[in-house]
Amino acid sequence: MTRANQVPKCCFCLHVKAGTSALAGFLLMSGVMCTLFSTLLLSGAIKSEDFMYDDYSEYQRSTYWIGLGNGLFITGISMMALYGLVKNRSGYLLPLFIVQLFNFLCTIIYIGSMLFYWSSVKLHILQCKHLPLEWKEWLLNLDERWLACIVFSVLFMVLVVKSYLISMVYRCYKHITTQAIRQRRDPEISCVADMKTDTAPIYKPPKYEDIQKVPLVTDVDEFDTKPPSYYP
Repeated sequence: MTRANQVPKCCFCLHVKAGTSALAGFLLMSGVMCTLFSTLLLSGAIKSEDFMYDDYSEYQRSTYWIGLGNGLFITGISMMALYGLVKNRSGYLLPLFIVQLFNFLCTIIYIGSMLFYWSSVKLHILQCKHLPLEWKEWLLNLDERWLACIVFSVLFMVLVVKSYLISMVYRCYKHITTQAIRQRRDPEISCVADMKTDTAPIYKPPKYEDIQKVPLVTDVDEFDTKPPSYYP
């Protein structure tokens, strides 16, 4: 198998289309859950106090609207990606690729802000409501260098995972585009190909004995009827 015909894989064993489908499916479920959760909060079916928020305010209501918009946006992007994977349309993967790239750049900017405002990290840890109290006490009691090592190690791992996901989506886009170009270059094969199979059927050439049985145009003696006589 040549390098051009090698099947691109991700996660050491999965096809890039399977990996991208799993990513798009996960984002689709996340978008649907975010949309549903924000809708319930805006309608008042769920009280914000149940989720450790402060008293209800207009700022929180605008936050819920932003969450609803993000949920609808992620849902639309994921559905487009899944449609492109099913129909082999590489153009529908571009929005997902751009969103992943934008998320990666936002993470880099966040790491840069952590470097410039490192003195306020412990204050952010203390104000974080999603961390258990035991974790807060353990992080706040750590040495400054160990705390920096833990924080930046976690952020570096997040960067590695996001960069790998970007590479996976790009390789899937490249694979689908290459397959489409290859089919356009080989119209004879694509016309006889079965859509349920990956490869086109290969027909064997006829045998030499069968070719000898077919009369040729130049072989006049083989014709049964003679041409009519010429009369001036």
